[in-house]
Formats: sequence, structure tokens, C-alpha cells
Amino acid sequence: MIGIFRRKLKAATALLLSLVLASCLLSGCGKSDGSDLMANYASSDSVVNDDIGAQRAATFTPLLSQWFICDVSADMLTTDYVFDDANPSRSGAAFVIDRTENKLLFGYHMFDKVAPASVTKLMTSLVVLQRCDVNDVVKIDETVAKMARGSVAELKEGDEITVYNLLIALLTISANNAAVALARHVSGTEEEFVKLMNQEMDKLGANDTTFVNCSGLQVANHMVTAYDMYVVYQECTKYPAFREIMKLNSGEYEYTNAAGEQCVRAYKTTNCFKLGTYPYPSGIEILGSKTGTTDRAGYCLILHVRGISGHEYLLGVFHCETEAKLYQKMNTLMETYCK
Repeated sequence: MIGIFRRKLKAATALLLSLVLASCLLSGCGKSDGSDLMANYASSDSVVNDDIGAQRAATFTPLLSQWFICDVSADMLTTDYVFDDANPSRSGAAFVIDRTENKLLFGYHMFDKVAPASVTKLMTSLVVLQRCDVNDVVKIDETVAKMARGSVAELKEGDEITVYNLLIALLTISANNAAVALARHVSGTEEEFVKLMNQEMDKLGANDTTFVNCSGLQVANHMVTAYDMYVVYQECTKYPAFREIMKLNSGEYEYTNAAGEQCVRAYKTTNCFKLGTYPYPSGIEILGSKTGTTDRAGYCLILHVRGISGHEYLLGVFHCETEAKLYQKMNTLMETYCK
């Protein structure tokens, strides 16, 4: 729980700072009218939530939003839940959090380390959004163009594509080469980018996660907890571009090829609920998701939905044995908890 305490301490400090600044401005202290001073603490991508389901532009520092992370302790988790009825010895992790009331509704093994597969790409997105203008243009190099392992987008050497469109490829088709292209754009190498990922996790107080790559490709010691990835998703929703991309199902994104020609490429989500492959409860609106699959991780999904009541929920399931079991479990969790 050290990470939770650190996060709360940061948020409290930020809140105190904002109140001091506001007091100075209202009292007219100093020679300035305060607008230049306030600008030092403004951020167009920050969010302060009146409740965890509402999104609006923040006036002060991004740290304020960290106050609205749902804190979970081990004694709040279910211990007698059977993760896989057909295979009781199989272990996994799952949770349901009401974002509107900032309340844990169900939690199972949320602090156990699991392989995240491509759910990793949520953290990749966060680091990119923190450091890039989404309109920045990335030139695809030979290293990225030659990538073929796992899910990849059609990225050719010399292609020029915006950060925003690479994020579409990253978050919808889960393109591993888009992850590396963005990492190299930000830090020069994937290795340096991964250092930033781990540093940002520490800042978030999510201290039980260690990233080794930016894509989630299977490798030793690349491990997360379900709770930490909940925190990452919450932080990602501060950014309008992320919220926009989360709603996409399919379409085309633009790029310029090496010959200078304007081109488009198609994309389609990996979320099987959105594709209509598996049913989910009537009245539920899907606001976002990230899938992940490797042999070690099994089938994983973080899902952001709105229920009939208007409440928003975040659900996570990690380490299902099959795709069908993953979506069946998610459907059951929605039916049970997402009203």
C-alpha cells in the first residue's frame, strides 16, 4: 500500500498548492494579475473529476486527478471465487470498479503479478500522450518496417504517419510495430522508452509492475498487476485523444508513403464484443477497451463501459484460457455488476 500513500500525498500536495495559488490570485497579492503565474500550473490535458465518471478540463496540475483513483486493499478482495469452473486450478485476476462512485464492486487477485500481453500498450499510450503532440509526424524506419512478430500494422520504411494515427494502430489492431515506432520517436530506442514507462509507473504509485518492452510481447519479467493497469487506464482517460480512439471500431487512417503519395490503410478493433462475435448485456455502451493475448498471459481484456443507470465501470480480466472464456466471464461480470 506504499504506492497508494505516495499517490495520495502527491495529490494532497497538488491540491494544497492550487489552493494557495487561488488564494494569492483572489487576494491580489504581488504585482501580477496572476494569469502568468497560473499558466505555469495549467495543462490542457489535465482532468479533475467531480466524480470518477465525469471528465472536464482541469484548472491546475494533473496530480489532482490522482486523488480520484479507487484505492483497494487486500481485505476487500474475494477469496472464494473460482476463476475457471472447468479448470479450478487455473489462476487469474479480475475486477469491476464503479468509476462514477469510485467504488470496488468485485476484485480477485488484483495484486498478484500476471503477464499483461498487449494490455501493456495502455502504458505505451500514456507515455506518448504525456510527451507528444498527436499531430507530430513519425517517419517509419527500417527496424520498425521489418517487424513481423505478433500483431503488426502495414508500416513500410519511409512512411510518414502522425502520432495520432499510430495510436489508432496501437490501440485498435494492437500493432506491435506501432508501439516500437512511437517508442523510438519519443526516446530514440525502445530500451530508453521502457525506462520512462517504469518511471511513470513509479510516479503513479503503481509499484508492482515491471515493463521490459513497449508492446507486451512475451518475455521474462514483464509483469503487471490488475490494479496497476486499472490505475494506468484511469490516467490515460485524462487525454482527449485517448478517449476518442477508445470509441473507434473500424475505419481508415491516413499516411504519406516514401514516394510522397497520400494513402490510407484500414483498421479494425480486436475487441470481440465490438465485432459482434460475443454477446454483452443490452443497454451497455462500450466506451473503451484493450485486449491482450500471448501463450503466457492467456486472454486478457480491460473494458470501459456505461450502464443503463449512466454509471461508468471499468472491468479487467487477465489470464483466461480461451477467448470464449474471456468474453463469457466479462459478460457475466457486466450482467452482475454493471447496472
